[in-house]
Amino acid sequence: MNRNINLLAILGLTLLLACIKPFDPVIDSNAASKYVVSGRVTNAEGWQEVQVSLSSPIESPEYIPAGSCQVTILDDKGNLFAMEEYLPGLYRVWMDQQYLVPGTSYQVKVLTPDGEELESGFDRMPIGPSIDSVYFHVEDIPTTDPGINHRVVQFYVDLNAIGDYSQYYQWEIVETWEYEAALPVEYYYDGTFHEVRPPDYTNKVCWITKSVKNIFTVSTRSLSQNIYNQYPLQTVDGTSSSRLGIMYSTLVSQLALSEKAYNYWDELRINSNEQGGLYEKQPYAIKGNLVNVSNPDKYVLGYFYAASETSRRYFYHDIEGIVLDFNDECYQTATFPYFWQSVMPEEYPVYYFYNESGALRILNPSCVDCRLQGGTTVKPAFWPE
Repeated sequence: MNRNINLLAILGLTLLLACIKPFDPVIDSNAASKYVVSGRVTNAEGWQEVQVSLSSPIESPEYIPAGSCQVTILDDKGNLFAMEEYLPGLYRVWMDQQYLVPGTSYQVKVLTPDGEELESGFDRMPIGPSIDSVYFHVEDIPTTDPGINHRVVQFYVDLNAIGDYSQYYQWEIVETWEYEAALPVEYYYDGTFHEVRPPDYTNKVCWITKSVKNIFTVSTRSLSQNIYNQYPLQTVDGTSSSRLGIMYSTLVSQLALSEKAYNYWDELRINSNEQGGLYEKQPYAIKGNLVNVSNPDKYVLGYFYAASETSRRYFYHDIEGIVLDFNDECYQTATFPYFWQSVMPEEYPVYYFYNESGALRILNPSCVDCRLQGGTTVKPAFWPE
């Protein structure tokens, strides 16, 4: 009897599995082909930039610049500023301070090569205060292992906007850090053994500059005062990268926004930061302020806005309480019999050194060339001596 029940159960399970089909959602790649226009005007004299591109299929995302467009910024006082294309899909125009006044509204218009007219709504530039203060706390955050924490540097910003200032803000961060390759070039082999004296430090020290991808927005509209203290910015630790190894710098830009611009960026923040499973964190089209005048049925992505911007740079080094244990991507290996005879010309040069015991060790190129970790040996103009 039990045997018959087991056979029936197995048969039922087999039939059930045969009826289950994998779910492969059908995504129309053509539906993703939309114009994307993004850019802004700030109160700082200089180049104002707009990017025009085409959205790519969700299954193969890529940046597709839209070149040869006619792009113009307009203000509500009748001024027009024709932009030049300085890189594919990137347009810019220099605007003097007299045209960048809070209280003025700005709009962008785009004429594409195929004759489609795209335009944004007017966005009014608000008034914003200077950055109050940026600082950090060394904090312990929980890990997936119960009872084990991970120590990080958590950065914060304070907002003090008491007065006739906007209630809507965004922060953008560009980080720069100095790091080093493990060793200078002392010995290398390219069919001939070379000893470099003095050692070559040309590619020993590098700097990397990157924008922090997180979106940071806050509004004080529900608060009793136009103040917000200890808003969390980026988190940095001493194990995931070399950021804190020598010196770390952040350029913090504070943007005072209109309510509509804030709502757009805050929705983007929520979408990019939320966690979830399958299809809970897929990209989706957040409605911006651009329309296709030629064909209103064609959806246009992106946003064009005006902001009051203030920026300040900060430097940090030797942060107490942080353990530095990052991978410098340098590896050394011992030679084996007939090693040098096995080296092919396409592998030249082969770097090596002698350790404290006098044993010869082969180095991978990252050990002597910091550029291979993504940086440059050109010291930033703002870097301290």
